[in-house]
Amino acid sequence: MSELRIIPRAEHPISRGYIDPDALKVLYRLHRSGFKAFLVGGSVRDLMMGRTPKDFDVGTNAHPNEVRRLFRNCRVIGRRFRLAHVLFDGGKVIEVSTFRTRPEPEDPEGAGEAADLLIRSDNTFGTPEEDALRRDFTINGLFYDIATFAVLDYVGGVADLEQRVVRTIGDPAIRFREDPVRMMRACEFAARLDFQMAPRLRAALEENRREIRRSAAPRVTEELLDPLRRGWGAATYRLWSESGLLAEIFHELDREVGIRAPASPARTAFWRMIEDIDRRKAAGEGFSDPVLLGVLFLPLVFAAVRARPGTTSRLDPSRVLLVLEETVNPAAVRLSLPNAAIHEVKQALFTLGRLVETRPGDPLARRLVTKGYFTTALALLSLYASAAERYRDAAAAWEDVLARAGHRLRPGHDLLASVPFPEALVPLRQPSGRDEIPAAPDGDEKARRKGARRGGRRRRRGGEKRTAGGAG
Repeated sequence: MSELRIIPRAEHPISRGYIDPDALKVLYRLHRSGFKAFLVGGSVRDLMMGRTPKDFDVGTNAHPNEVRRLFRNCRVIGRRFRLAHVLFDGGKVIEVSTFRTRPEPEDPEGAGEAADLLIRSDNTFGTPEEDALRRDFTINGLFYDIATFAVLDYVGGVADLEQRVVRTIGDPAIRFREDPVRMMRACEFAARLDFQMAPRLRAALEENRREIRRSAAPRVTEELLDPLRRGWGAATYRLWSESGLLAEIFHELDREVGIRAPASPARTAFWRMIEDIDRRKAAGEGFSDPVLLGVLFLPLVFAAVRARPGTTSRLDPSRVLLVLEETVNPAAVRLSLPNAAIHEVKQALFTLGRLVETRPGDPLARRLVTKGYFTTALALLSLYASAAERYRDAAAAWEDVLARAGHRLRPGHDLLASVPFPEALVPLRQPSGRDEIPAAPDGDEKARRKGARRGGRRRRRGGEKRTAGGAG
């Protein structure tokens, strides 16, 4: 491994003006209390590249309980990897980790390739150099020292930033077996930063891809959603599919839309949808997790509907209802998805068909728009309509309903949680002269009027009975 390289303040672009003020408070208090205090990990990488970091993490030789004694607004979390979280206003968290050394394998003698290298406990504290050497990738092994304002490079990370290469610290096969989620992260970093993966890393990834099954499902699911939340989903999912990781994580999805899947309208629409999500994220628009999960499950639902006997190319809402349980539930259990999110995903996928079949002027639409999953379903319809070039009129009509209500489409937002949706904004008939989805069929309107007449007769008869009873 490379010798320590110290880049003085004059030779790197990091300025304290670019660092979060609360992170600086943590760094300075640790330093003034006699501890080492470094900015570590991805924040240093991003600052070196002129990017704005998402998070600012701190490394120190203070143990978690010592950090807690220094900060009243601190809590210690974790078992496998104990961390101190310093809490600030607005929900901001500055994560403080103690320098660690690489833990010894449980079977130090090993058995060659059969040795179990999976890290189950990572609370062996060490020096800054040992902490750098135990990290995953060279570009994440850089430290910024608040005492000298210098960047410390123990792992050759600066050179790899200059060469735009993703490389593991040490043997990639061993590092991936220690923590298989690193394989997903390698693809994500290459996609996010537009870097190349080192040849040894790519070969080790393809060889060890089945190791991902040993990782905790919630961690894998978090990594699965993170690129979609942050705006580099399309490139990351392509790399996961190319390397075979997607087939190990979510084989149903890879079978339908992966790079080795046969060409189909659903496959084309899926990649257009996640590219659209990336574009919208770059423009400042975010999507809730149920919307993102709905995008992942939508190709599976289409395939299941088509596979049923007597199915046409048209999406039938009743068929969606029949296949949702058997399509969504197995993958949801395997990925340990939250029950509330999966319930909303299934409701939204079913409602997707109702939005296509139901017109905004139908009487039932008044109840539909007040459901908490309505905006999730409409977000899915909007994304799909744009990608597949179908149902655009339906999507536009429903979006117009929200616009006239004074609501902007915010996927996952429950309209009833703030102001009840005004029923008057869903007209019984569309205004004439507009090129929109037609109003409810005449038969439905006649049935509505007939029901109203019957209701009126019942109310009159009830009134007569009450009058007669009062007279007696």
